[in-house]
Formats: sequence, C-alpha cells, structure tokens
Amino acid sequence: MASIDDKKETPYSRTLRNGIKFDEGSWEYSDAFVPCTGIEDIHTQYELVEALKSGKVDIDARVIEAGTRSSRIVRMNKEQFLSATEANKNYSLNESADYFNFDDVSNAGGPYVGSSDFIPLLGGPFFKQLYYYDYIRMHSLAFHAYHHDPTAKRTISIVRDFTLGRGFRIDFDGPDDKQARVLWDAFEEVNDIYGMMSDLAVEIGVYGETMIWWLPNNETKIAYNVRPDQEPPKGLIPRIRLLDPSNIWDIVTYPEDISRVLYYQWVAPTQYQTYTAPGVSSSKFIYQQLPANEVMHFKVNSMSNEKRGRSDLFPVLGYMKRLRDTVNYSIIGQQKATAWSIDTTIDGSQVDVDAYVQSQEGLGTIPNAGSEFVHTSKVKREYLSNLSSSRGQQSGSFEWCMSMIAMGTGIPISYFGSHISGGQTRASALVASEPVAKLFEMRQLLYERILKEVAIRLFKQFGIESDVEVTFPENITQDRSAKLRDIATAESRGWISRKRAAEIAASELEITDYNWEAESDEISQDELSPLDPLTSPGLSDDRSSEPRGITSDDRAAIARQDTTL
Repeated sequence: MASIDDKKETPYSRTLRNGIKFDEGSWEYSDAFVPCTGIEDIHTQYELVEALKSGKVDIDARVIEAGTRSSRIVRMNKEQFLSATEANKNYSLNESADYFNFDDVSNAGGPYVGSSDFIPLLGGPFFKQLYYYDYIRMHSLAFHAYHHDPTAKRTISIVRDFTLGRGFRIDFDGPDDKQARVLWDAFEEVNDIYGMMSDLAVEIGVYGETMIWWLPNNETKIAYNVRPDQEPPKGLIPRIRLLDPSNIWDIVTYPEDISRVLYYQWVAPTQYQTYTAPGVSSSKFIYQQLPANEVMHFKVNSMSNEKRGRSDLFPVLGYMKRLRDTVNYSIIGQQKATAWSIDTTIDGSQVDVDAYVQSQEGLGTIPNAGSEFVHTSKVKREYLSNLSSSRGQQSGSFEWCMSMIAMGTGIPISYFGSHISGGQTRASALVASEPVAKLFEMRQLLYERILKEVAIRLFKQFGIESDVEVTFPENITQDRSAKLRDIATAESRGWISRKRAAEIAASELEITDYNWEAESDEISQDELSPLDPLTSPGLSDDRSSEPRGITSDDRAAIARQDTTL
C-alpha cells in the first residue's frame, strides 16, 4: 500500500515489513491494538476499506480468496478490492470457518458435506492446529454431543469402560517399595485417584486433552483469599486437580520450540452462587498464570507441532448430527403413516350437510367402540390412510451414518447396540474386535504413562526410589484356561517369579484382595498337614484290594503276561 501523494513507503508499510511495532519508550516490541488515527497507521481490513474509499491511499495486493471447496490467491488493485468487499460485507477470517458444521443444516451443500483442506493464515509448522475460536467450538459441540447424542455418549463410554473396566493395579519394585506403597496409598486416598481416572477417561475423549494441576506448596485447596493473619491450608501429601482445558486460553512457550512451556494462561469466570456467606463472593473472574512445572499436560489426536489435542468425536460430529436427523425424520414419517382421516360424501343440500356435521360433533374425533352410524344411502363414509408414508422401515441413511461413525471412532457397529448390530457370527465378531482392541490398548498406554509420571513425581518429592508398574484389565476376554497354562509354563521355565505368576493368576481369577505374603504363609501351613503321603497311612485299611488307578483291561493284560506286581 502506498500513499497517492508521494508513493513512498509509509510507516504502516514499514510496520508490516518489520512484523510488529517497536515502542521506543519501553524499548520493547508491542502487538497491542491501537485504533487508527490516519492513513499512516492503518492496520485492519475495515480501516483499509475506509481509506480506499476516501481516495487517500492506493493498493496493489495479493489477497487469499477463501471459497467453499478451495482457496486461491488473487491479485487486486483498488477498484477490484473495493468491489470484492462490497460483494461480501460479512468480513471473516479464515480460522472462523466451520470445518465440522455440527448444527448448521442450512448449508447442506457446503462444508457440511465435504469441507476444504485446512489453510493456515500464516506459514510455519505451528499454524496447522485449530485456532482458538474453532478449539472452543469443538469443546462446546463435543460436550453437547456427549450429553445429548446417544452415539457420542456410547462412544466415550465404550472407550472408558473397556480401558478401565474393573480398575487398575499399581505395583512397586525397588529398594523403597514398601515406603512407596504406603505413600501411594495415602496419595491415592486423599486425591481419589480412581475417581480422577474415571473422569479423565471421559474428558480426554471429549476434550482431546487433559491437564493435571499440582497445587503449589502442598496446599490442600485451590488458592483463595484468606485472612491477613492466615495461610492457605497445607498438608503433607500433595494434592492434584483436573483442569478444564477450555479455560486455558493459551499455552505460552518459546516461539521456536512449543515443547518448552513457560506457563499456562488460565482465564475463566467462576460459577454464580445465589446464596453466599459473609466474606464469600457470589462469583469471581480468574486470571492466573500456572507455571509449567505445576501442570502435567497430555493430549490425543494431534500432531507433534500442535499444542492442543482434538476430541475423539471430532471427525464424526457431522455424521452424528445426520444420524439424529435420520432418526427424527423416520419417526415423523411413521407418525404420518399412522395418521388417518374420514372422507364423507353427502348427496344433498347444504342443510343436509349442516345437519350431518351437527350430529357428528357429539361423537368426537374418534368414535367409541360399538358406535352406530345411521344414515341414508346418500351419505358415504370412507377411512383414508397416509399411503404415501407407509414405506419400508429400513433406512439406508442410518446404516451409512453408523458406518461412518464406526470408521471415524474405530469402534465396530456391533459395539453400539443398535438394531443393525446383530446378525454377526462369532468369527466375524472376533475379527471386528481385533482392531478396536489395539485402540483400547493405546489408550491404556496413555493412562499408564499418566499414572507412572504422577507416581514418579510424587516419589521424587519424598526421595523414594522405586519402579512403577501399572496393570490394566484385559480388553477382549480370552480363554482363561489357556492363559493360566501359559502362566504356569512361564513360571516353571523360570521366565517369571512365583510371586508374579501368582499375582497374574489371581488377576485372571478376579481375586481382588490377593496378597502374596499372606497367601504364601497359608500355603506353607497346608504343606505341613498331617496327611503326608510318605508317613501317613492310606485312607483305606483294606490291603487285599487290587491296586488303585489301574483299569480292568490293564489288569487283564498284566495277567496274560504273567507279571506280578
């Protein structure tokens, strides 16, 4: 852009060229918004349009023209740019485009059916992630779908139930394993780790990420205003809390390396409380920076260059909306199919018609059983049904939508329990279970990583050295007898210890209170039983009976060979 008067470089063009504005007073670069005061400090599209209309500036620009299916770069002069802006007065940035279009049914032919590829506003590897506007919209739609859409609810519940199941087991092995067990049990109780993991399993699927906040200075409560002579309550055992990722407006990192986090910016209003106590506010607004060493951040469905994760429901939100529409329209069609009416033909004058209408008003819309109609042959009554809606009940749209949802989530249709989930043989069910079992195992690996990092951080704070092993329930139930034989073989070959073999077998037998030390003591007592096979007499005193355990055929064969026992 250049001024018409001198065609020289303006301060605005220098600002664009240099990227950001340098504040000579503070010797810092500033990106703060400053309203336009003249043609020399234009920095928004609206201000540029107004300046072009005034005739004070000219423009020769390359503009990205974003379309429904694709985008292109167009070179425009002043007249072309003004003409394009007049044709589209709703100026919007590219990151505000609706790429998943969950609720918009008015644009069925646009991005709702097939959106264009993501086009970042700027280059570089860090601009391929969701812009914050789309990120918050994803949170809103995924949260709504989980609570209102049956397939979304079922999807998240399936992943949680299969990955957590009856819970998990944490074992410790190291020089301080006993101290580690005592410390972990106390930490697990005060922080309700099992409840936290159940919530985490749901939220990481809905939000696409989870954040665990270690409260600073061993505080037992999230910081609040206390009296001047008091301090926040503290405890010996650290406390952790799950954060809502949508409240974290930004993850501030070094520009060159997004893995080097400086702090997490927490901006959110609190809930409004109708009833309060003296000194307790009805609501607050949180604006707080959480240091990076206080937050453990885990994300799913994202690339290495993205700071934030994506919901498990993200690829199928649109198809879930279509599935609900299909069901709703089918139900409406069935309502229409069951609708009926009566067509009455009267061969007579208007007086005859009025008299008939008056006689029928007392009967109501639907006549009672046993009602009698008396009329001449000049009156004809016919019952009409909605034949146009009485078609087959099987919906191809339902099957297509369910297939897309199954592919997008990685969960077979048979797991959703719909009317098209049946009819599978055992062989086909096993084949379908194999891929989804890997999906569950990948999520369990994430849970294992989270629990291990939490335990290691806890032990480091108390100077305890111990390895951590997390065991989850089996995803797809296999032949228990075969697994027990494999465990016995591994123990007899010396591949695993007797203790480990016993604990794995107890887990397979669903013995939740198994303790190796206590069980070993009882086994030792059983081995000292007076019924010792070498010293105790037999259970029977009849010594004249034939040897036990030999069949009659064996005895006959032995007799033929004249063999004595």
